[in-house]
Amino acid sequence: MRIEQVVKAPRDQVFQTFTDYEAWPRFSGLVTRVTVTERAGNTVHLDMEIKVMGRKFKRTEKHVLAAPEQVLVEGDTVGSTNTSVWKFDPVPEGTLVRGVLEFQGKGLYKLMGPFANRLQQTSFDEWLRAFAKYVEAQ
Repeated sequence: MRIEQVVKAPRDQVFQTFTDYEAWPRFSGLVTRVTVTERAGNTVHLDMEIKVMGRKFKRTEKHVLAAPEQVLVEGDTVGSTNTSVWKFDPVPEGTLVRGVLEFQGKGLYKLMGPFANRLQQTSFDEWLRAFAKYVEAQ
């Protein structure tokens, strides 16, 4: 799955805001809590709570940062794992944020197939639009 959004702000600001993990619940209905559990070099580990279809789930993520160009993410939630690559490219309007996500469902989520994929797409699209509005308002 691929998503992208132009954010009307300089790349350094967009990257810095993207990696201000504790701020994510301020603009996202998907992420309700984030705690940075470890920072070592360019790697950050997160403990999160996400809300999907009215239910809250625990999520863990590992982010490998290549500032200000890219963030590699490995994530795990009950029922699914995913990897994603987020790229931040300067464009005349600001910064093009692109995400390429791979989702692997387990158990019930695997059986849900296309529905689970649509839900993931919608959730990430909404998250990225909310992120852009948040950055642009700063």
